[in-house]
Amino acid sequence: MIKTVLATTTSFAKGVPARLERLKGPGLRVVLNPWARKLSEGELSQLLHEHRPVGLLAGLEPITRQVLEEARDFLKVVSRVGAGWDNVDLEAAAESGILVYRTPGVLTQAVAELTVGLMLSALRSITLHDRLVRQGGWQKYMGGLLATKTVGIIGFGAIGQRVGELVRAFGARVLYYDPLSKDAAWAQAVPLSTLLAEADIISLHASGKGQILGPKELGSLCKRGAVLINTARGGLVDEAALHDCLSRGHLSYACLDVFQEEPYTGPLCHLDNVVLTCHVGSYADEARQQMEEEAVDHLLQGLREAKVL
Repeated sequence: MIKTVLATTTSFAKGVPARLERLKGPGLRVVLNPWARKLSEGELSQLLHEHRPVGLLAGLEPITRQVLEEARDFLKVVSRVGAGWDNVDLEAAAESGILVYRTPGVLTQAVAELTVGLMLSALRSITLHDRLVRQGGWQKYMGGLLATKTVGIIGFGAIGQRVGELVRAFGARVLYYDPLSKDAAWAQAVPLSTLLAEADIISLHASGKGQILGPKELGSLCKRGAVLINTARGGLVDEAALHDCLSRGHLSYACLDVFQEEPYTGPLCHLDNVVLTCHVGSYADEARQQMEEEAVDHLLQGLREAKVL
């Protein structure tokens, strides 16, 4: 009997038919995300009920307790195409006997390189200059060198450390804050308040859903003229407070790849001193291919363990 796997990531196996063939080999059929975007909880629930898959190759959609409890009679494995699992209710999955996997480590270089690219874009106003030239303008804004900056990294796991290594190669001084203290001889561990006061560039790489930078941190603790980069989690930053600080010039620039609500259509879109990307941290082809391969490996492993295959 053919069993179903639901792949909800926006671009699973795009241009790589062999990945789909791997899943068909053990007697599975694959249903792809029909909307090619991040699913809501309701849309995920709808697809699960319609197709009753034994496995879910998951993206960023909210895999809540309600979703998992409703699917417990047929869903056996959730394999995340991604490094984190903040969007999965792990306790509910365990209670429902659903195995959960992720692909840690694969995204480190991809996210780190995007982060540095955003830093350079902010320091030299690259996207602003591009817009002005396209509009027939020729106005030049003075920039700055990454080599002369102090970069403060909040969250010093694999990605945060890799960002530190890359900016250090430019000549930047590196500070970091991480409650789970890490050791790096080339970087200085400091309290969050010190990092915010001294960093010319603040780069977020923390996990979890709690807010780290609210009105107080952004409005009074951050060094005036600082640049904020967030390629980690949207909920780490108060977007309204960020908009206020950018509008009045307390912060000089912000570059965001993640948002509280996605797709993002809020007021930050109307500021010139902001660079916005659509959650593309993993969208380096080499990293994406490896991540999808590992996710498929985990899915098949889980289905065997659950005695579905």
